Amino acid sequence: MRKTLILGLGLLSSLLFIIPARYIYVCKIMGNCAPISNTPIDWSTSLRLMDGDSMLLKGFDHFNFDKNSISPDLSLNNQDFLDQIASYLKANPTKHLTITGLYRNAEKGKSSGIYENLGIARANTIRDFLVQRGIDVKRISLDHAAIVGEDLKMPLRFDLFEPTPEGYDEAGDLAKTQFRFDNMTFSDANFEFNSDVFKPGNAFNIWADSVLTYFDNNVDKSLTIIGHTDNLGTVQYNQDLGLRRAQSAKAFFEKSGLETTISTTTKGEKSPIASNTTETGRQKNRRVNFVIR
Repeated sequence: MRKTLILGLGLLSSLLFIIPARYIYVCKIMGNCAPISNTPIDWSTSLRLMDGDSMLLKGFDHFNFDKNSISPDLSLNNQDFLDQIASYLKANPTKHLTITGLYRNAEKGKSSGIYENLGIARANTIRDFLVQRGIDVKRISLDHAAIVGEDLKMPLRFDLFEPTPEGYDEAGDLAKTQFRFDNMTFSDANFEFNSDVFKPGNAFNIWADSVLTYFDNNVDKSLTIIGHTDNLGTVQYNQDLGLRRAQSAKAFFEKSGLETTISTTTKGEKSPIASNTTETGRQKNRRVNFVIR
């Protein structure tokens, strides 16, 4: 009996030594253990890179933006996510990326620099990080959306796409919104509904001041202004409304003293960037695009 007890205690002592030793070797040295967490990963709310219905990257931490801030506190996990996106885009040169920036209900109506809302500004900040990693800025389009409430758990979305020939305009520019200095878009917040009277907001004024300086130093460049509308009303009416809005914006620049060639054109309702079935989508489609060439 005593011998059996001694053998049992010896076996228990061996197990108590072997189990921790195996954990140290397998998990700490070899790195083959999954992290232990009492909270399971919610794949629906983790940061992902999507290509249509395919999820290419998943399980990353969302970027953290303080209220009214456009610059996130980058974690190592965030940096890894950006590194992997940059590597993918370099390995797949036909792919483009849309970054959608979101903003809180309390942040509506707030602009940042030349960007009309904090969603665009946040997406542009992340685009800059990818450009620093060697990605051509022209391969990254921006979009924006508001959330319901104040809990900005998912401030950014990342979606890959491959442009079709129909996705480019006559000058070879992507029809998707770029929100770059030389390919800038402003919403119909600068116009009353169904009006062509131009009432520039703060973001536009900041951008326009920079444009005047730019053309003073680049006299060989020109400006093209393109008017867009939603699909409410007739096709002909929308063509005319888009052109009148572009011409109104041209008049603003002429009164500001801009001395360069300014051309105006209209796409009317023909180049939507969002669904016309919702008011949010229609508002995105009612826009004026300014292209420096």
